[in-house]
Amino acid sequence: MIRAGDLFSAGRQGGVVGALIKGRRGCIGVTARHIMRLAGTKDLAIGDEGGVVIAEWEAFDLVYFRISRCEPTDLAPPRLGPARLANAVRSRDCSISDVGDLLAVVIGHGNMPGPGESGTPLLQDGKVVGILSSINLNAGKGTAISSRVVMKGAEDLI
Repeated sequence: MIRAGDLFSAGRQGGVVGALIKGRRGCIGVTARHIMRLAGTKDLAIGDEGGVVIAEWEAFDLVYFRISRCEPTDLAPPRLGPARLANAVRSRDCSISDVGDLLAVVIGHGNMPGPGESGTPLLQDGKVVGILSSINLNAGKGTAISSRVVMKGAEDLI
């Protein structure tokens, strides 16, 4: 079953499924828009499952895609403090230092995400509170899109 944190491929690009929301006509997945823009396609593959982008939210670097089956993601509001970035390949402890529509995430220079990890879910208490959008290598920090924004963008799709 496909779940948040699973890897996907699109063209020559790869990324991470940030969250999955159960809808009336299947599941709606969410990930970082810049991956799909660089891939130059609206089609993606998660294991043996195919998906297609159905909406983009450029201002928040999000795309929403439809797939037929999934394990819905438990979403929760973010709060300051300890968190974890976790995907199918790697997980790391981090800390949320600023909360809003965008979350500032302190990761640390020795443990920064690499290429292909955009879209990684940001977790607190086992629930997704945000989706990794970008990193700043010099500062050892990242930016995540809050779960509130993720849900707001999905309202008309589910």
